Amino acid sequence: MKATTLWIVTLVMFFVISSSISGVLAYRYKAALDRAEQAEGQIALQGKVIETQHVQQSVANELSHKTLESNQRTQANTERVVIQYREVLKYEKTCDFAVPADIAHGLLEYTDSLRARALSGTPSQLNHSRVTTATTRELTYCQAVLWVHPLLSAIAQANEQLMAIRQLEQQVMATPSAD
Repeated sequence: MKATTLWIVTLVMFFVISSSISGVLAYRYKAALDRAEQAEGQIALQGKVIETQHVQQSVANELSHKTLESNQRTQANTERVVIQYREVLKYEKTCDFAVPADIAHGLLEYTDSLRARALSGTPSQLNHSRVTTATTRELTYCQAVLWVHPLLSAIAQANEQLMAIRQLEQQVMATPSAD
C-alpha cells in the first residue's frame, strides 16, 4: 500500500506541477497576445496619423501651388499696368514736379522701415539691386503714381497668401484627428 500511496502522491504532484506550469504558460501566452494586440493598435494609429499628415500635406501643396499661380498672374498684370502708366506719364508735363519734401521724406522713411523689417531675417536672400533708395531722396508725382499699382499688387498677393493659410487651417481643423 505504501507503493500505491507513493504513486498517487507522485501523480497528484505531477498534476499540480503540470497545472502550475500550464497556468504560467497560459498567463505568458495571454500577456504576449495582449502585447501583440497593443502593437497592432499602435501600428494602426501610426498609419492613421501618417495618412492624415499626407492628406494635410497634399492640401497644403495644392493651396500653395494655387496661391503661387495667382500671385504670378497678379505680378504679371502689375508689370503690364506699370508699363502702360509709364507710357501715359511720358507725355505728362507735370511729371517731374516734386512731391513736397516732408511728404516724400515720410513716405521714403516708411518704405525703408518696412523693407528693413521684411528683410531683417533673411540677409542671404537680399537683392541689393532692388533695396537701394534714390540718393536725392526726392519723390516726383509720377514716381508716386508708379508706386501705387505695385503696392496694391503686393497687398493683393499678401491677402491671397493669408486666405490660403486660413483655408489650410480650416481644412486641418476639419480633418479628423487620429486618436
